[in-house]
Amino acid sequence: MTTRAPPSPRGLPIVGHTHQWARDPLGFHERLAEYGRVASYEALGQDRYLLTEPDDVERVLLDTDQFPKHEGSIDQLSDIVGSGLLTSEGALWERQREAIQPAFYMDHIRRYADVMVDRAMDTADRLAPGQTVDVHAEMTRTTLEILLDCMFGADVDFEERGLYDTVDAVQTPLQPENQAVTLFAPDWLPVPMLRRAERAQRALRETVTDILAERRASDADRTDLLSMLLGSDTEMADEQIRDEMVTFLIAGHETTALSLTYTLDLLSRNPAPRRQLVDELDRTLSGRPTIEDVFAFEYTEAVVKEAMRLYPPAYEIRRQPSSAVEFGDYVVPEGALLVLPVWVLHRDERFWDDPETFRPSRWLDGDAARPDFAYFPFGGGPRRCIGRQFAMTEAQLVLATLLDRVGFDREYDDLELAAAVTLKPETDIQMTVRERP
Repeated sequence: MTTRAPPSPRGLPIVGHTHQWARDPLGFHERLAEYGRVASYEALGQDRYLLTEPDDVERVLLDTDQFPKHEGSIDQLSDIVGSGLLTSEGALWERQREAIQPAFYMDHIRRYADVMVDRAMDTADRLAPGQTVDVHAEMTRTTLEILLDCMFGADVDFEERGLYDTVDAVQTPLQPENQAVTLFAPDWLPVPMLRRAERAQRALRETVTDILAERRASDADRTDLLSMLLGSDTEMADEQIRDEMVTFLIAGHETTALSLTYTLDLLSRNPAPRRQLVDELDRTLSGRPTIEDVFAFEYTEAVVKEAMRLYPPAYEIRRQPSSAVEFGDYVVPEGALLVLPVWVLHRDERFWDDPETFRPSRWLDGDAARPDFAYFPFGGGPRRCIGRQFAMTEAQLVLATLLDRVGFDREYDDLELAAAVTLKPETDIQMTVRERP
C-alpha cells in the first residue's frame, strides 16, 4: 500500500494553523474531523495529527511503547508535579503503578465514601435557598477537601498550612485566561503570575514533605493514601512519595469538580432528567448516601456518564510515536504530536444518536452498539486513569448528597467553554440555590 501525508486545511506562512486552533480548539478539531481518519495541522511550531477512528485511538492507547506520552506536554506538567504517576514512563511508571493501585481498590473506596459524603454535606449546609453561588468554585472546594482528607487524613489542618491558597496559586497559570502568557512567555521573562506559581510549587512540595516526615514519626494505625504508600511492599523513596501526593493533589480534584459542575449545568436546563434523577434518589436513599447506594444507582450513574460524554474534562489525549507509523494509507512521522480528540468522538454522530442532546437514558436503553473507544473520558489502556472508580463514586455521592437536599437554577444563558489543560467554564457558573421540591 502506498502511504501518503494526511490531508490538512489551508494555513498561513510561519504560524501554520496556530490562529485557527488557538481561537477555538474544539471547533477546529470538529472541522478537522471532516477530513476523515487522520488530519494534520501545525500549531505552536508543532506538527500535529488528529485521529478520528476509535480503533486507531485504541491502538495508540494500548501500545505505550510505540506511543508514549508527548514530551512537551509532560515537561509542562513535570515542572508542577515532578515525576509522579502522571508524568513518569517505563519501568519507573510500572513500579509506581504497582505501589499505588491497591489504594484504589473497592475496599478502600468504601472507606473513602464516608469522607465524600461528609464533605458534600458540609457543602449542602453552606448553601441556603435563595443564595446565588459559583457552582464551579463550590465543587472545586468540595472535591479538594475530599481529596485532602483521603490523602492525608481529616486531622491535618489544611487551612492552617495554607494548602488551599497554595494549590490555587499553583494552578493559576493553567487557567484559560492565563494560557497565552503561560504558553508564550520566555523562561527568562519575570512574569509575576509565573513567579508566584513557582513559589507556590516549592511551598506545596515543602508542605507535603513536612506531612510525610510527621507521618513517618507516627505509629498510629491509619488508612489514608499517604499511610498506604508509606506501608507499601513496593519501596518508594520519600521524594517519590511526595511527587505522587502532589500529582494526586493537583490532578485529582479538578476533573471531578468539572464533571460535577457540568452535570449540575445540564440538569438545570433539562427538567425531565433532573426529575428522574431525584425520583431515583427518593427510591434509593434511606438517609445519608452510602457506598451501597452507589451500587444501586442506575440513572444517577447514567447522568454522570452522559455529562462526561458531552463535556469531558480531559477533552483530548496526546501521544508521540516513537517511530514513523501508518494509519491506513496515511503515515505519521516519528516524534509528531498525536491528538486523540475525546470531545470530537464523544459527539460523533456515527456512534451517538442525537449526539448534542443530553439523554442519560441512552446508557440504560441499549442505545446503538458502538466501539469501545467512542467513549473514553478516563483514557484507556495501561495508562487509563488509576482513580476512575474513585472519581465516579465521588461524583455520584456528592451529586446525591446535594440534590437530595437542594436544587439549582442557572443564572446565565449559555455555557461558555475554554479548552486549556482541561475543559473549563470560561465564566463563573452562577446558580441560585432553591429548596428541593
